Amino acid sequence: MAGTSNAMIAPASCIVCGTHDFAPLGTKGRYNLFRCRACRLAFVHPMPCTSEIAAIYEKYTLHDSYERRARRKIIRSTRRLRRYMHLSPGNRFLDMGCSIGTGVEAAKRLGFEAHGIDIDEDSVGTARRLFPDGRYHAGTIDSLPAEWGQFDFLFSVEVIEHLPDPHAYFEALAPRARSGALLYLTTPDAGHWRVPKDFPSWHHVCPPQHLLFFNKHAIGRFLDRHGFDVVKFEWNLKPGMKLLARKR
Repeated sequence: MAGTSNAMIAPASCIVCGTHDFAPLGTKGRYNLFRCRACRLAFVHPMPCTSEIAAIYEKYTLHDSYERRARRKIIRSTRRLRRYMHLSPGNRFLDMGCSIGTGVEAAKRLGFEAHGIDIDEDSVGTARRLFPDGRYHAGTIDSLPAEWGQFDFLFSVEVIEHLPDPHAYFEALAPRARSGALLYLTTPDAGHWRVPKDFPSWHHVCPPQHLLFFNKHAIGRFLDRHGFDVVKFEWNLKPGMKLLARKR
């Protein structure tokens, strides 16, 4: 059961708005949770170290169910891309956190020059085997091959909540997005009316896998800092955020 730690030390400032005022939200396991009183970003603090995060991915294994669900995931990605592809300034596509390649395959079928990156080498290996027409890279976002150039459509599905340093991630990403490029991003919505009042009991609060819990205001401010303007938020009955942004 979630409780309140007796030794909860808040960070110096909010990573989104720079405010120094935080509300403790309790603990989940051995991880402390806080919310910025200004922008309402919720987060784990202190963040797990690099070796702790690396250990998570070392234990991560793909299951046969991922491949069995591949067709359904392609259909879902296709539906999302079709909704906005007419707004894209070009056909160069990057799936950030591509897993086994279903988003890349959906984009390829729609006529995009499709690329995918994922930190997990096993996932990328599976993507290459299942969907060999895409281009894939295993590594962090700052290791994207230089020859891949810039992109017109960025696809980030359930990624940002995993990042201990989202600013470093987007600082590496922003130069790879050409002016006018689209960003389709999904993440749990911590500001949704269906999020439990007992925040640590929310099923999306699962550190160290999930570390950041944005609301619409906080994600808008964060993206603006990195040169993206939110175009729209899709309505969602469930506490999941789906947004479209454009690179300035």
